[in-house]
Amino acid sequence: MASRQCIVNILDLFIRSKPGARLDDPDKVIEAWALVLDPLPDDVVKAAAVNLARRDGDFMPSAGAVYQGALSLMDDEPSADDAWMQVLEHAKRATLGNDNPVKLEGRTERALELIGGDVGWNLDEIQFRRREFVQVYDSLEKQWRNQAALPGGPQWKQLPG
Repeated sequence: MASRQCIVNILDLFIRSKPGARLDDPDKVIEAWALVLDPLPDDVVKAAAVNLARRDGDFMPSAGAVYQGALSLMDDEPSADDAWMQVLEHAKRATLGNDNPVKLEGRTERALELIGGDVGWNLDEIQFRRREFVQVYDSLEKQWRNQAALPGGPQWKQLPG
């Protein structure tokens, strides 16, 4: 759980690094941020806050932006583009079946299954397949993020350390 001290520290970071940042009622802000950032650990919250503080802009990020940034740090799946590159390598060897040396896992494997696999693709349909794969992959990521909002969800097993 993001500790009160962690939240105070990141709010202080934002106030000092973002010229347009200010707090009208610090106690209520800290309480609200604690609700949003629960049950994230301090180290992940801090890393997400530092990433956001490094971005250009004068205004303080929201607690939701910190939460989403923390989820991105916790998500060990590749980006949709990187996953697609893995799928292309897998597709080159699709006729090998279980002997395919390119092993797909997690979200990448599931997204490929949902679009019907990679056997029998023609070169002229690769762009269509990519678009379809990315849409499904993004949908699976969104589902993961929605589950992450539920306390005790399966994603918390993926916490670093």
